[in-house]
Amino acid sequence: MISSMKSQISILESKILSGKQNDNTKPLEQTITDELKNIKMEPIIDSKQSETEELITPPPLNIPTNISNISKNYLILNAADYLKGASVDNAHSSRSNLNPIIGYDQTNLVLLDRPQPPTHKAWCSNEHNPVLTINLAKYIKPISVSYQHSKWTHDIPMSAPRIYDVVACLDFYCQNWKPLVSNCVHSSQSNGTEQFCNISSHLNVPLIGKVQFRFKENYGDSKMTCVHLVRVYGETDKPVQVQTTKNLGSEETCADLKYYYYNSYFKYTFAKKNCSVLYENDCCSDCPECCEDCTISDYNWENCLLIVLWTFIGILYTGLFVFLLICCCACLTGNIGHPSRN
Repeated sequence: MISSMKSQISILESKILSGKQNDNTKPLEQTITDELKNIKMEPIIDSKQSETEELITPPPLNIPTNISNISKNYLILNAADYLKGASVDNAHSSRSNLNPIIGYDQTNLVLLDRPQPPTHKAWCSNEHNPVLTINLAKYIKPISVSYQHSKWTHDIPMSAPRIYDVVACLDFYCQNWKPLVSNCVHSSQSNGTEQFCNISSHLNVPLIGKVQFRFKENYGDSKMTCVHLVRVYGETDKPVQVQTTKNLGSEETCADLKYYYYNSYFKYTFAKKNCSVLYENDCCSDCPECCEDCTISDYNWENCLLIVLWTFIGILYTGLFVFLLICCCACLTGNIGHPSRN
């Protein structure tokens, strides 16, 4: 546009310098006005502003586009996201490797919503038909469920789930329930992608806060079924706020964790590095390996200090109990050895 204006002005200057104005020639001011009107004005686009808008615009939810029962007056979210407040109900779920007898409970890793779940963080159970009960982050009107397995190299793992049902729990113990979807198939043709199973719009389901995944069949392993990532999409009238914007403190936290991870195993071991810290501070772009290896509860310096403190208190109480027991035995022995005289 600027080059066009320059060319038009050059033409005007040449006309003025030539001095060849006829009687029919318009006055100079009118000529300039007419030439400026003929110049096509195009809107000026600020590239910096557009880039900023593109960066702060959140990505759309990855849900199927063929769902017809979505109301425009509600928000859609994954209510089974750990970072939004969802959790696994271990009391009404099958026992798994992520909830050991000794050590921290890591069961909620199966609810950590991330683009690609790692292979070594699966929820595995050796029960015949394992169940996974989830306390949702919010009460929702369910519209879809999905399952995503980690990427495999050649053939799909034998422990990967193949067919599953999902029911809505109508009470705390999930003794009263209502089916949402039945015989959902996790296909072996889609390696590492999220696979949906839509809920019928004609299903009369109230707002729910708990669901149960019932895995009926895997790809051949009779002893173990391993589940990597489940999601439950639904409508809600209020969003769940999750802070993921980086500030100065977040940048320092991510920079320190990245340095510790690659340069100091000792410092990284005792740093606070659980999944909530990493994802809420948006550290995955700085240290993707940190997010892949993260746990729900980690052994940091605070937890180690609490372990040492409780161990000391336990030893102290045990010593006190043994001392009192010895004193009682001594008193009883003394009374038996010296009977009272009448």
